[in-house]
Amino acid sequence: MDWPKRARTADWASGVLTLDGEKQFEVPELTAEIMEQLAGYTLVGFHVKGYPVTDELLATFAGHKSMVNFGVEDGALTDACFPVFFAMPKLRYLLLDGNAAIHGSGLSALQNCKLDLLTLNRTGLDDGGLLQAAAIPKLSHIQIDHTAITYDGLLAVAGNSRIEPVAHEQFTKAQMEHFFHIQREKAKKPTVLDEQAAEECRRVLSAFFAEMTEWEQYMEQAGFEDSEAAPRLLAIWERYVSEKPRPGYRPLALSYSAQGTYNGERFLDAEQLTRNKLCIYTREKNTGFDRRFLMKRVDGSWKIDAVQERLDGWQRVGL
Repeated sequence: MDWPKRARTADWASGVLTLDGEKQFEVPELTAEIMEQLAGYTLVGFHVKGYPVTDELLATFAGHKSMVNFGVEDGALTDACFPVFFAMPKLRYLLLDGNAAIHGSGLSALQNCKLDLLTLNRTGLDDGGLLQAAAIPKLSHIQIDHTAITYDGLLAVAGNSRIEPVAHEQFTKAQMEHFFHIQREKAKKPTVLDEQAAEECRRVLSAFFAEMTEWEQYMEQAGFEDSEAAPRLLAIWERYVSEKPRPGYRPLALSYSAQGTYNGERFLDAEQLTRNKLCIYTREKNTGFDRRFLMKRVDGSWKIDAVQERLDGWQRVGL
């Protein structure tokens, strides 16, 4: 086999090794020699599906300095594999679906890692393993379908406000919504909610959503060159928004969604921050995006002061 001098990504499936998305080689088996060759590249991505990769075979990747995205799906890994990933300083995405011998006890090795996403569908991950995963400081998403996790085990990590377990089949939709409700409750400040203020905030947001949807429908027909585009948007901001306009975001920069940015928001929860500040939580029915609107009382009226989306934790985004 004539190996290229360099490669940035490597993918193996069904006996074919693909480098950088285009160079293909017939490689029926991933031998120790081939794994050493691949580990010698400055890879940012490595993915194997359907080959019995063992912990020993994986060891050659320990200390890999450039790896960001690593996956071994339907392999033969055990909890002994995790120290290899601990030694990858740039690793953010780890995909280990289908490694049935992983139960999660080895996840303690990752507690100083900067991992964002961990997928452990179709593994032996149990309640103790989920607790270990929840201790990974920057982990924001973990996929846990077809595992040994119980609902009590899921609720046990609700005190971690950053992590978002993803389970479409392990638990019902109602169970997952209950989990996220408890998670929000645990994250709230111990301040009694002013129900009247929260209801007023929801009315303000509903009116804002409706007017923004109408404006986006107008933009779909009129286009960015229309002389009324910016004035109409600024008028909405004046009525509902207290946030100081930021360069690159609406209303200073015009942008719209043909489907409607807020055409489907469902109110989930409310949190009192101070007498004059509340958070209203919503979920968009089509995309499933979770949003958190910071509401501020200005001259006796509630206005939108900022919005965050739950991406890698809660992150501020533009309205």
